[in-house]
Amino acid sequence: MIVATVAIAATAAYSGYEEYGALTSSIGTTGEATASLNGSTLQISGLDVPNRMTFPLTLELLGVLSIDNVSIGAFDSGAYMILPNQSKSINVSIPLNYDDLLNNSQLLNQTAFNSSELGVTTTISAHMVPLLGINITRLVNMTAGPYLGDLSASLNESAATIGSDGESLNLPVVLSWQNTSPLTQGSFWIQANLTQIPGRPPSNYGFASGPLNLTSGYNSQSLDFNLPLNDFGKSPPPGTYSIQIVISQSKYSQPFLHFVKTVNV
Repeated sequence: MIVATVAIAATAAYSGYEEYGALTSSIGTTGEATASLNGSTLQISGLDVPNRMTFPLTLELLGVLSIDNVSIGAFDSGAYMILPNQSKSINVSIPLNYDDLLNNSQLLNQTAFNSSELGVTTTISAHMVPLLGINITRLVNMTAGPYLGDLSASLNESAATIGSDGESLNLPVVLSWQNTSPLTQGSFWIQANLTQIPGRPPSNYGFASGPLNLTSGYNSQSLDFNLPLNDFGKSPPPGTYSIQIVISQSKYSQPFLHFVKTVNV
């Protein structure tokens, strides 16, 4: 009985060593598993886990996703049973929730024009039935781009129109930017104030406001300034304009982002 127990223990130890190496390779940075982010979902696929032991293996894949340490999702694959000398392909679809990020004004300010750190912490929890357990955790950090990258502003003077009251000029301001961040859901509130016009002292000459929707890739949005006709005439005079832009989480919340764009007409 003692000899048999020692033999089983030795076999389990060797099998566990072999399996530890296999599991480490499975979730290592050089493995074949891929992660793709599509707005509200992260898809992990191509994870192939072998059982190189002489005993059945139960396995569970767990993980947490975060942007600059703010959680945006978690996952649990559920338990799988893998028989000796067999392997199991695991694919996980993780729904993402940006609520904590959208309510974090400091982080929204930091990531508007700057890259952020997208972290994926993955744990493989494996148990050799009924002898031992193996838990391996890996943290992979990736760089996510800003959600208002390369933002530019322009005045579309060719689309200027006289207001219905005959005393104002409707002048579109066009904002363009690249969203290369995972933040592709929700919306903010944006207000643009025209604070400098050619040949006149700084003042508040007009404003435009509206929702700013978050979508992936290239974005463009137009807002209409309503300007006094006696300051501008039927078309904006050539020269340099200053536009102060403030962005809030909602129409009635405090702004978390302030910046000024200079436009030449």
